[in-house]
Amino acid sequence: MRISFEEEKELISAILLKLGTPEEPAKITAEVLAEGDLRGFSSHGLLRLPYIVRAIRRGTILPKAEVRVVRETPSTALVDGGHGLGHYVAYRAMRVAIEKAKARGVSAVGVRNSNHFGIAGYYAEMAMREGLIGIVITTTDALVHPWGGAEPVLGTNALAIGIPSNPPVLLDMATSVAARGKIVQAAKEGRRIPPGWAVDEQGNPTTDPEKALKGALSPFGGPKGYGLALVLEILAGPLVGMAAGKEVVGTLEPVTGFCTKGDLMLALDPRAFVDPEEFQNRTERFLREVKGSRRA
Repeated sequence: MRISFEEEKELISAILLKLGTPEEPAKITAEVLAEGDLRGFSSHGLLRLPYIVRAIRRGTILPKAEVRVVRETPSTALVDGGHGLGHYVAYRAMRVAIEKAKARGVSAVGVRNSNHFGIAGYYAEMAMREGLIGIVITTTDALVHPWGGAEPVLGTNALAIGIPSNPPVLLDMATSVAARGKIVQAAKEGRRIPPGWAVDEQGNPTTDPEKALKGALSPFGGPKGYGLALVLEILAGPLVGMAAGKEVVGTLEPVTGFCTKGDLMLALDPRAFVDPEEFQNRTERFLREVKGSRRA
């Protein structure tokens, strides 16, 4: 069955409204989920809806939650999502970051008491569309082993960076070699997974998806990816008053308590550092050089 982007948004929104979600959170959540599918991140699209429904029914996502700024300076804020829909909480937090960056040049907004927010790039792009550089960091349940380790103690910890230019630059990546969802799919289809994706429970590299799901995902880039995952977890976890490591729960499946992940949103106005035209010219010249470089 094929449905259009607009039909998917309407379907998701209608389901959330039936579950008691106010109109704006339902609309934003539907848009981010549909964007996930549109951009090819199916694990962060409509497939997430059953999880959201289960969590709302269990009471670990509160669809009517109030999103509040609980700590603030002229260029920073801490947003408490009240355990609401993560997509809407992240949207509101990035709006705060955008307004502060426009006023002060740079901003950093931490997010606590939220939930899985879908594709990180959506929120970085929010800033990018307003002429700002947007940076988004988020944590997940422990799925990734440290370099040389055998057990999962790190999240897949996504990083998204949006840079306004022509063409725009948008990086949206996890810090694991592959998404857990791809391994789940391989297990369902009886396929092997590529070498380097995961280790088994003893820490040995494996291409068996069943053993991989009992073991841990591998960080991309070996020790470099591990190091990046480590610092991102601290920035989007303890820095905003939320959990890290195995204490992060609730991003994969609803748990008995609330989700304990955290987020960090940053926005930078290029005008705080350089003439906007100079920034654009230098960036676009560099992009042309990269795209025009000799192929191997």
